[in-house]
Amino acid sequence: MTSAVGGYAFGDSAPAARRLGPLADLFEPTTRTFLERSPAGRSAWPSTSAAAPATPPACSPRSWVRDAPSASTSRSRSSPGRGPRPRPGSPSPSTTCGASRSRPAARPACCSAGFCSSHLTDPAAVLAAWATQLAPGGLLLVDEVERIHTADPALRGYLEVAGALLASRGQTLEVGPVLHRLADPPGLARGHDRVASLAPPVAGAAAMFGANLAVWGEQAVHDGVAGRRELDELASHLAVVAGGRRSATITWELRQLAFQRA
Repeated sequence: MTSAVGGYAFGDSAPAARRLGPLADLFEPTTRTFLERSPAGRSAWPSTSAAAPATPPACSPRSWVRDAPSASTSRSRSSPGRGPRPRPGSPSPSTTCGASRSRPAARPACCSAGFCSSHLTDPAAVLAAWATQLAPGGLLLVDEVERIHTADPALRGYLEVAGALLASRGQTLEVGPVLHRLADPPGLARGHDRVASLAPPVAGAAAMFGANLAVWGEQAVHDGVAGRRELDELASHLAVVAGGRRSATITWELRQLAFQRA
């Protein structure tokens, strides 16, 4: 049985929320560097202040909305285990990403979304929608998977199943090249487009994969993407790598783009 095109396959349960903490921790080095030091964001990021809630349809690991200093709102919403843990002067994570249903009192000067576009059937349309949320001259920073390199059979097997599950819904795991080829969305001008590399501890990557699989494995079986026995074996092999009982490596290439609203 296959699912309808679209829809978020990775779950919105409490276990699904908890898996996002390790995910955010794993990718924090490259994401934080991008947000704070990218050529497009360096001048604007230090001048932003309080985070405001974004409450859209459905993505996952991290999304922030930041207000300009003149904005009156200082509200923020975060859930433990979702997104990176706030640090002094850093943005607070919201629980979802997409076009906000409840806009802040003043449109934000900078919005950032990471690891959301893989779950979208029409990334171009969503980027254009996000652009409408920005103040004139505001920045939209996007951080997504370009390529994932590993020779380990368990890690590779997980990525193949995850990619197939997304593809069955018209979505793309390695969505970075798609974003790179897109024409700039209406109202946005691209000022930054590069690929960053991250080689995290493989045990942490395998543990994250195992937690992800535990959340969406039943969905993959239901959608006819993989069999139950195959996923049980995959979970066992991932546990071996996560426990440090097998040597392996994994490297992410991450497409990082910055757009500015006219």
